[in-house]
Amino acid sequence: MAATKKMDAVALLKADHRKVEDLFKKFTKTRDSRTKQSLAKEICTELTVHATIEEEIFYPACNGKVEDDLQHESYVEHDGAKVLIAELEASSPDNEFYDAKMTALCEQIKHHVKEEAVGRVDTMQRDTRATVERAANAARKAASYASLWTGFSLLFGLIVAIFAAVSARIEDDREMDPTRL
Repeated sequence: MAATKKMDAVALLKADHRKVEDLFKKFTKTRDSRTKQSLAKEICTELTVHATIEEEIFYPACNGKVEDDLQHESYVEHDGAKVLIAELEASSPDNEFYDAKMTALCEQIKHHVKEEAVGRVDTMQRDTRATVERAANAARKAASYASLWTGFSLLFGLIVAIFAAVSARIEDDREMDPTRL
């Protein structure tokens, strides 16, 4: 049995930052509309997932360990990015402001990452790594349970469907021959 390597939540967040930086560079270099659309979709998806993880796991673990102003600014920066993401997703490279919106998003994210590196991530590594690891493990466990419950739900649904079919058959039989059960 192979040993599983424990994932470090902070390292994963930093890896996400590098991945999005690379995607922004690729977007900037390409001139092909289809490639731009594909890269924009990937950038928007990566940023949406990343922001959700930060807002639901990372930032709560930093409460009381970083300045409130920095926390509030982070949420506002996310809100600004979400607006640009929505506009990019609803648009296409043919739109005259498409590239400008992607440039603005890129600049916002660079600023956000820089502030995280100085403020939150360093604090996180010193003070709250265990909290985030517990939260990440709980999230993984919840996803695993959700998968299990989905299986149970399907089984239960199948049992209910069989019961309903048998009940309907019994009712049909009663209508045809009232002397039967």
